[in-house]
Order: sequence, then C-alpha cells, then structure tokens
Amino acid sequence: MQTKHISITEKNTNLVFNTPGVYTVYFNNISGTISCRIESENIKLYMIGLYDMKQNEKYTIRTEQIHIAPNSFSELLVLSVADEQSSLAFSGLIRIEKNAQQSHAYQKNQNLILSNDAFVDSRPILEILANDVFCTHGSTSGPLSKDQLYYLQTKGLTKSQAKAVSIEGFKQQAIDKLSSLGVQQK
Repeated sequence: MQTKHISITEKNTNLVFNTPGVYTVYFNNISGTISCRIESENIKLYMIGLYDMKQNEKYTIRTEQIHIAPNSFSELLVLSVADEQSSLAFSGLIRIEKNAQQSHAYQKNQNLILSNDAFVDSRPILEILANDVFCTHGSTSGPLSKDQLYYLQTKGLTKSQAKAVSIEGFKQQAIDKLSSLGVQQK
C-alpha cells in the first residue's frame, strides 16, 4: 500500500482521515495546531515534526491525534534541537473516543538542549475514553551525552566535529522515519 504524504506549512491545520490507508504528516519549524482526526478503520497515521532552532527562534506547537473510529493507528515523533536563546513549547494530545476500540496510539517528543539559555516545555496528554486500546507517550529533554561525545573523540573527531555529528544523528531519526515510510525529503 502506497503512503500518502502531507507536508504542513500552514500555521493551523485540521486534517480528517476517512479512507483506509497509510498517511504521513510532516512539519518543520512552524507554530500552530495540527489536528488529525481518524474517522475510519484501518488507517495508519504517522506524524513527524522536526525543529532545528537557533538564535531567538520561538515556536509553539500543539498536535492532536483524535481517534474516532476503531482499529486505527497513529504515531507522533517530534524532535527538537534548541540552541542559543531559542525555545519550543510542545503540547501533544492523544484522544481515543469511546467507540474507537482496538486503537493504537503513540507519542514521542525528544529535545536536545544545546545552551543554558535555550528552553523546551513538553506536555504530552492522553485522554482515553475507550477500554480496549494501546496508548503510550514519552518525552525527554537534555544536553548532548558527554559519553557519546567522548567516544566520538576517541575515534579521531574533534570536540566540535563530535558535537556536529551527534546533532545530525539526532535529527536524522526524523528523516530515517520518513524514509522507512517511503517518503523522500529534500
């Protein structure tokens, strides 16, 4: 089954998925609300967001994975790299309606904070009204791993090269996810 891809560039976007299939939704460095309503069975929805923030960039993003129909799947991955005085406020909602039994939803937000002046506020939210579902969420925020940087330096990289490679590897997770779903990003 071919994946249908949607790139979000609008500040606020409401998407309705009512035809079975596989869908990807990608967003990058935007503020606003992205609401995805799953209104049919046999839908697989993947939402991928990537934030690469520098200087004084500030973003506020709210995502919604709303399962109306049973036997549906959604997965959200939001990655951010916050440097200098940049900030991200992330709020992600998974809502499983009472009739959306046998739904599976997942939400993951990972934030790499590169400066003492950068800030990330992450708020994953679950609202589950059905009793036969699988839902999880997670959020992590922190600096680059000193052990990882040290390891890369033992392999001949300078400290700045090790940092750059680690940051690119972190962001590559989003590109790899899209690639695994058949979406080629520029």
